[in-house]
Amino acid sequence: MRYYSKKQMQAMEEQAVERGVSMEMLMESAGAAAAHVIREKFSLDGKRVTILCGKGNNGGDGFVVARLLRDTGAYLSVVLAEGFPATDLARNAYGRMGPNVMVTDWKREPRAVRQAISAADVLVDGLYGFGFRGRMPEHLEVLTELANRTRIPIVSLDIPSGVECDTGAVHGMCIRARYTVAFTVPKPAHALYPGCEYCGEVIPAAAGIAPEIVCRTVPVLESIEGDWVKSQLPKRHSQSNKGDYGKLLCVCGSEGMAGAAMMCGMAALRCGAGLVNLALPRTIYPIAASRLLESVYTLLDWQHGSLSVSSLEQLRKALSGISACVAGCGLGSAPGIRWLVKEVLMNSTCPLVLDADALNSLCGNLDWLHAADKNRPIVLTPHPGEMARLAGMTVSEVQSNRLAVATEFAQKWGVVLVLKGAGTLVALPDGRCYLNHTGNPGMARGGSGDILAGMVGSFIAQGIEASAAARMAVYLHGLAGDRCAEKFSMQGMLPTDMLSQLPSLFLEME
Repeated sequence: MRYYSKKQMQAMEEQAVERGVSMEMLMESAGAAAAHVIREKFSLDGKRVTILCGKGNNGGDGFVVARLLRDTGAYLSVVLAEGFPATDLARNAYGRMGPNVMVTDWKREPRAVRQAISAADVLVDGLYGFGFRGRMPEHLEVLTELANRTRIPIVSLDIPSGVECDTGAVHGMCIRARYTVAFTVPKPAHALYPGCEYCGEVIPAAAGIAPEIVCRTVPVLESIEGDWVKSQLPKRHSQSNKGDYGKLLCVCGSEGMAGAAMMCGMAALRCGAGLVNLALPRTIYPIAASRLLESVYTLLDWQHGSLSVSSLEQLRKALSGISACVAGCGLGSAPGIRWLVKEVLMNSTCPLVLDADALNSLCGNLDWLHAADKNRPIVLTPHPGEMARLAGMTVSEVQSNRLAVATEFAQKWGVVLVLKGAGTLVALPDGRCYLNHTGNPGMARGGSGDILAGMVGSFIAQGIEASAAARMAVYLHGLAGDRCAEKFSMQGMLPTDMLSQLPSLFLEME
């Protein structure tokens, strides 16, 4: 699925007009598309359909719907939510509604409007379209609450009123739709939280803009699809050996956080890396080695919070001749960690995946990214709290505009950014961004991120391009989480359960 912004929709409309399609024709096409969906979803003969219309062009779409449903046998009622329409297009559509449509005004006849809503079998939401921003005026919030409280099925025209198109943000009351008819193309709000939770089933519908215009427009967001992931999995050849599937170094773990290193390493092995080398403190080696037999180890000694001279040489040796490196999982916050992360960044030439404490070390030192080798990709995998610290903003600011925050950061610093959370985003340095639909709240546990980092590193080590590796890992990580939820429940599942699901996923895809 591809998603297009408000600005892109406006540009596509302008291109359609340049080709001779009038704005009136576009409104007529949108209304016809919505009327068709309503006819398909509901048996209307003898039923009551109430259409809530704002004063703009989304209200105009609603007037077209009312006119086109007159021959269905339904009793039609139009509510003027903000009085008489304010645009020429909407006024013309209002004038063409014709007879047999009861019209009431919310400001002048609130009692009649309440009756029209409570008596309805179907409600149509035409209050606001993709141009909406901010919060509804109070009188429309009251109307919205009334509509939602009835629990009558609501069909929203393009976007549920109260949701911002480009961010999915909801700042106050919002229509909660059962169906949303997305005119021409889906919008980011149809996929981004929290707005997507108000959309119900999203039904894309052609609305007068030629397909070639859409095809020439690069979407601001694209979903990660399972068939694509399957097509990217590396094939294993009969005469191959472990060297053909890459060498991954994981600089992870600290006293008290051995599990993070082990989960990262096991995830990397489960995803097919030929050789996984765990560089971790000597003190936790017995724990790791007793649980993770397939890995090799580089043992590091720490003195007064910093790596010893001999361990530094061992680390530099381990960094040479590898295919990829993951750093950060469970590294901790000792004084020397920041210096260690800088060492990995500046003295390695392979692709890097930076997670957890490596990201914390980058806070205030983002210039390291520009100073590092620009010929190798760097993948950052922050959760919203880490993203907030990296970007110098609050968590609420990150969450209220995840798409813009992710894409702008990835472009500015030249990294592949995996912004974790509900609807994980993978933003690329070239401005493209991908959305993941797999996963569930049961994955919100310590350790899930360590597994994801190991998966990304493993795919990169096997020669998969970094942005593709990140998308594959995010999708499969979420899918493994969904399988765990089905088997163990979201309440009872553990991150390590996800590791046990990976082989069956690969078996299905092979």
